[in-house]
Amino acid sequence: MRVMSWTRPGHALDWSHSLFYLTLLLWTRRMSGLADFSNYLSRIITSHSAHACDGQPLRLHCPRHSTISIQSAFYGSGEASLCRADPRSDPPLRNHSCSAFTALQKLLSECQSNRDCQLPVSHLLFGRDPCPGTVKYLHVDYKCKPTEHKRHVACEGDTMVLRCKPPRVLNIYAAVYGRGLSHSNTCPSHLTRPPPFECLNHEAVHSVSQSCYGKPRCAVAVSNQTFRDPCFPGTRKYLSVIYSCVPHSLLKEADPNVSSSTSSPTVKTGNDLDEIFSKGQRRPGSSGAMMSDSLLAYAYIKERPEMAALLFTSSVCVGLLVTLLAVSVRVTCRGRQAKDQRLVSKTLQEDEDDETEDDDDDDNNVEEGTGSSLISAAERKAAMYSWEEVTYVSEAAERAERIERRDMVIQEIWMNAYLNGSSC
Repeated sequence: MRVMSWTRPGHALDWSHSLFYLTLLLWTRRMSGLADFSNYLSRIITSHSAHACDGQPLRLHCPRHSTISIQSAFYGSGEASLCRADPRSDPPLRNHSCSAFTALQKLLSECQSNRDCQLPVSHLLFGRDPCPGTVKYLHVDYKCKPTEHKRHVACEGDTMVLRCKPPRVLNIYAAVYGRGLSHSNTCPSHLTRPPPFECLNHEAVHSVSQSCYGKPRCAVAVSNQTFRDPCFPGTRKYLSVIYSCVPHSLLKEADPNVSSSTSSPTVKTGNDLDEIFSKGQRRPGSSGAMMSDSLLAYAYIKERPEMAALLFTSSVCVGLLVTLLAVSVRVTCRGRQAKDQRLVSKTLQEDEDDETEDDDDDDNNVEEGTGSSLISAAERKAAMYSWEEVTYVSEAAERAERIERRDMVIQEIWMNAYLNGSSC
C-alpha cells in the first residue's frame, strides 16, 4: 500500500511542490550568504577613511577574519573644513594649516592589527598641540587586512618582485621599510651592528601601492632613493610588504579608478620588468592559506548567476534522487529478509507438527493391537518385542528422512536469501 500511495497524482504533485520550495529556500539562503560574502569582500578590498573633530570619538572597524591596517593619519587643521569653528568665539578663529607629526605613529600603536579601535580625539593624545586655539580634526585612511594574506621581504639593494596569476591582481595592505627588533635575522649585516631600537618607515605603503596596486605583477627597487631612510647611516634595511591576489573584476567594481593607476618612476616597466621575471626572481611565499580561491569562486558566481543557479539546483535534485534510491533499496532488502525468516520458521513448525502426529498414531496402533490379541503372553511378548524393533527402525528412518528434507529446505532458503542479498 505504501508503494501504491507514491504513485497517486496528488502525492506526486505534493512531492514536486515540496522539492520546489526546498530548492527555493536553499537558494535564498545561499544568495543571502553570497550577499554577506560580497559585503565582506568589498570591505577587505576597498580602502576606508574616517574622521572626527576635537572632543568626538573616532572608531575604526573591520569585519571578522580581518584586522586594521593603517595607511595614513592626519591630526591638525588643513584646508578642508571638516569641522566648524566654535560659534561662541568672537571673532571666529581663522583656520590655518597645521599638523601633528606623531599622528601616524599613535594610530599604529593603538589600532594596528586590531579588529576594532576607538579613540577620543584630543590634542592630548598626540602630545603638544600643533596649533593652539584652532579647531582640529583627525583623519585616518585604513584597510581591512584579511587573516589569510601573503608577505614578501626584500633586502636593501635588491629588487622586490610581486606577481599574481591572471586574472588576479595585487592589492597592497601594508609596506614597511627599515629594520625592526623582532626580525634580527632578516637581511643581517656582518659589517655593522643593528641598532638597539626600531627604525621603520610606514609611509612606504604609498610608494608600493602606487607601483603595484591593481597590477598582475610589479617590481620595486629597495633603496633609500625609493623610500625615505628612517635609520642611521650604515644600517642595512629591508622592505616588508603584505598583500593579496584578488580578481581584477572585483577590484575594478570596488574601485573604478583601478584601471587608471599609473606607475611610479621607481618601478621598472616594459622590457626591464619582463627581463626581471625571465631571470627567475624568487616568488613571494605565503604566510598561510590563501583567499584567492574563494575570491575567484565568488567572481565566477557573480559573473554567471544563471549557470550557478542551474548547477546548484541540479546538485540538489541529484542528491535527493540518490537518497530516494538508497532508501528504496534498503526497504526492499529488509522486506526480502523478513519474508525469508518467516518461511524458515513456518517450515520448522510444520516439521514439528508432523513428528507429533506420527508419535500419536504409533501409540494408538500399539493400543489397538494389544486389545484384540488373543495369543499367549509369551507370543504376545515376542510379538511386542519384534514390533518395537520394527517401529524403532521405521521411526528412525522417517526421522532421518525428515531431518534430511528439512536440511535441504533450509539450505535452499539460505541460498535464495544469499542471492537476493547480493543483488540488493
